[in-house]
Amino acid sequence: MSAFLGPIHFRMYEKIQSQEKLTKTIANLAVEKGWMSAEEAAAYVQEESRPLETIIDLANIHGWLLGKIEDAESRYAALVTKLLKQDAERLEDMKRAAFAFGAETAAEESRPSALFNAMDSLMLDGMPCDGACMVTDSSDESFAWELRLDVHRAFWREAGGDPANYFALRNEVVAGFLSKSDKCIVTEDGHNYRFAAK
Repeated sequence: MSAFLGPIHFRMYEKIQSQEKLTKTIANLAVEKGWMSAEEAAAYVQEESRPLETIIDLANIHGWLLGKIEDAESRYAALVTKLLKQDAERLEDMKRAAFAFGAETAAEESRPSALFNAMDSLMLDGMPCDGACMVTDSSDESFAWELRLDVHRAFWREAGGDPANYFALRNEVVAGFLSKSDKCIVTEDGHNYRFAAK
């Protein structure tokens, strides 16, 4: 990444903020359900509303963003894992909360490329240089992408959790996001995805 702030850096900041909002959604759910106290939940939540250009280390743009990504991913994995270790049944409530989170920004867009771009802004899949999510087909008729690298697994393993829980919640966020769209997502192998008509 460059030594100057560009559109990609602001997009990454937007993705980090989206992850932070999802973490807050799960933390709020935990408090509402009495799974943990507000004080406990607050340890997993980090809210930052200041403009990127006022807080980023301009001498280390890549390192600063990477640190924020790792911190956000670690806290999210730790929170969900802690809650599920106490009671695995909680996953269903979390999935409903994740769906509602996605539905808050539900897209009515029908053009596949624009729909993917909006959906991708909700997903934190490492740094662009990681190449975790790559578009493999983009046309008027079809749109497909591949998750080439699981950048989340290490955070969930470190938290003592199951990485499958990350994807269970992610899938609900996406389903909520697509709830007003005429598209759904189809995958045969959990790595290659495409839009299909509902």
